[in-house]
Formats: sequence, structure tokens, C-alpha cells
Amino acid sequence: MKRYDEGEDIKVNRRSSDKIYFESPLIQSISDGIDFLRDETKEILEELDSTEFKQKIDELNLEEVGEYAAGQISEITDEISKFKSEIFNSEDIPEFVKESSVDAKRALNMDADYVRRAQRRLDMLDSNEPADKYRINMRVIELCDKALEVNYKNWQAYYVKSQALINLGRYEDAISELVKSLALNENNCDAWFDIARSYKLNGEYEEAIAVYDSILKRDNESFGAYIGKAYVYYDIEDYQNADNFFKKANSIESLDDDSKMIWVEVQNNL
Repeated sequence: MKRYDEGEDIKVNRRSSDKIYFESPLIQSISDGIDFLRDETKEILEELDSTEFKQKIDELNLEEVGEYAAGQISEITDEISKFKSEIFNSEDIPEFVKESSVDAKRALNMDADYVRRAQRRLDMLDSNEPADKYRINMRVIELCDKALEVNYKNWQAYYVKSQALINLGRYEDAISELVKSLALNENNCDAWFDIARSYKLNGEYEEAIAVYDSILKRDNESFGAYIGKAYVYYDIEDYQNADNFFKKANSIESLDDDSKMIWVEVQNNL
């Protein structure tokens, strides 16, 4: 192939059209490529500028698209993580290697990463089908267990795990995890409310009321405790007490629409 030294003129042939043609086939192919890209870009820009295309862009909810893409990336990452975990936990891997891995993860605070991944999956639940919800909750439990293998003192892992257990209707197991979380962080007030809620959902109404009462001993203006007791009494059809606690809760904070509807039903049954 002929080389062109620096400073050497490249001969150009001009023809009747505006297009420039070069004697060198190499230079000509480069020129043709540039022309092709220019023409294609012009056509793409014209399509982007079309009213129909603009309308389609305007109809897109970019936030939803972003959330969907992030969700898909999270799904792929999680599947890869599960595959790696299955390989690593196989019987072919010596125990001392597994122990070294746990030590390394603890040093890198990997338990917190497991909890964050579990929480992200919990946040995805509202947009999934029931079958997927079961799978997601089971994966949340698995991720929290991994976090606890690294650091059994991670109170958040117990707490996030309890949320998945509540979603699965495993209330006694959820309460057990919530108690462990509170033992490590007694300031996690949400855990007390979730214990009371779990007792209520499990039909253990007296226990639920006792927990709400314990909350009120620490904070006698707790809206959550009063509204919680109101719903417990509503479930057991003690409408007088339900009315009293709805009234007390409403005096602290305005009830939401659903609670207002239940309160009206309670008053109609008095």
C-alpha cells in the first residue's frame, strides 16, 4: 500500500458533481464513510424532529423507565450473586476457604450491603405479581441470613427479615426476628409497632394491646399506638373502645381516609 509522507500533496479530482473524489482508494473509502455517516445522521435528526416522535417521547414516563431499568439491573445482579453463592457453598469448597471469605466480608462491611440489597427488593414489591412477591420475600430472607452470617449483631438485618416474614404471614417468626432486632437496638421504635401488628394479624389481640400499652407508657401521645389499638378493638367488634381510640388518635393527628371510613362504620355499630 502506498504511504503518504508528511507534507506530500494528495491529488484530488473534481467532477461535475459537488462530491470530491480522491485518487487514493484508501482516502476515497474514508471520505465515502464520512459521507455515509453524515447522511445517516441527518436522517436520524430529521426523524427526531418529527412531531410523531416528539409525541412518543413526551408520553414516556422517564422516572418509570428509569425505575424499571434499575429494577432489571438489580434482578440480573442478584441472579449472578445467587449463582456465585451456590458455587461457593458447594461441598467442593474447603471450610477454611469459606471461613476466610466470611472474615473478609466482615472486614468490608458486606453485611450492610446484603441488607441494602434486601431492602431494595422489599421496595420492589408493590409493582410485582403475587407469585413474584413470594419469590422476592424469600430472597429478602436469604439476603438477610447472609448478612447475619457475616455479622450476627446487625440489627437491621433482623428487622428487614421480619418485614418479609410478615408479608409471608409467618408472624411468630417475624416477632422472633423483631425481638432480636430490639435486643441490639432498643431505639428502633418501628419494631415495637411491627410486633403489635404481627400479634394482631395472628389473631393474638390481647398481646397486641399489651404492646401498644407499653408504647403508650413511653409516649402517651403516640398516634400510632392509639390508632393501632382502635383497629384491634374494631377487629374484635368492641366498637365502644374502638370509637374511643379513634377519637383519641384523631385528636393528635388527622386520620387518613381509610381510617375515617372505618371510624364511621364503628360509630354506626354503637
